[in-house]
Amino acid sequence: MKRVLVITPIHEEGHRLLRARDDIDVQVLEDISLEAIRKAIPGVHGITVRLAKLPSDLLALADDLRIVAKHGVGCDNIAVDYLTGRGIPVAVAAGANSLSVAEHTMMMMLAAAKRALYFDRAARNRDFEARNRRKAMELSGKTLLIIGFGRIGTKVARLARGFGMRVLVNDIVMNHGVANELGCEVVNNYRDALPETDVVSLHVPLTDVTRDMIDAGELRLMKASAIVINCARGSIVNETALAEALSSGAIGAAGIDVFAEEPPAKDHPLLDQPNAILSPHSAAASEEALRMMAKITAQNVLDCFDGCLRDEMIFKRTRWRRTAE
Repeated sequence: MKRVLVITPIHEEGHRLLRARDDIDVQVLEDISLEAIRKAIPGVHGITVRLAKLPSDLLALADDLRIVAKHGVGCDNIAVDYLTGRGIPVAVAAGANSLSVAEHTMMMMLAAAKRALYFDRAARNRDFEARNRRKAMELSGKTLLIIGFGRIGTKVARLARGFGMRVLVNDIVMNHGVANELGCEVVNNYRDALPETDVVSLHVPLTDVTRDMIDAGELRLMKASAIVINCARGSIVNETALAEALSSGAIGAAGIDVFAEEPPAKDHPLLDQPNAILSPHSAAASEEALRMMAKITAQNVLDCFDGCLRDEMIFKRTRWRRTAE
């Protein structure tokens, strides 16, 4: 009998796949504290995890571990290098949430460009003169810079092109064929493109290269009307620098779905910025994406046990590991 520890419940369709097997014992852990995981992890053969942290000292307690399956694609909460050293794969739900995150990105982009929160507050206060004090921006004809042209970035590009935007794309490993197909322009150095960019959208993993890749220096290069969208990982954008840029008017607006610490502290500087549109790491939380992530996560565990885990589902540190151009 193989034991699978599900850290944080997943969609019922994922649980159903695991429980359909009579050779698997499933334990669902709702308490994601390190102490609770420490008690539950010894003897498990498989782990599914969402946002709980799995450091190496915790994983070392699982002598029989054969796979860690991430409910999503970002693996910065998992000691991947440690597991790789043990020959244990980290599987991701590749492609399951890409459309949900891409649509959320576009929602934030539109809300920022159209000043949705400002006009919503004005309408509720019956302040219809607000439309004369602040103007919205059309996306058509504007320049979008996508940093990270993977599964999500390509979908954002496709949606943005549908709005008539000029799309610049940057990635360490660039798929020029897809970029050409979508009518995107490839830029080798994203910093060089910042002065001409109206919207910057980030879709990269959190690594030593991408941490604070948008910092005070990059923000100073942008237009005063520029919009920064981060639906990737919080630490990719320096949050203090971003709040200062918003407060001073150095940039126009931001859409932030992720924070370095979640939830952020009550005195986090972005919480008081009226031109910041915030969401609680919910870009991937559509009903459809949650169902698909759960099914793929569970199937990855089963495929590993059955010796047929697909290579494209295994997390690899091949992108955004060397020094950016």
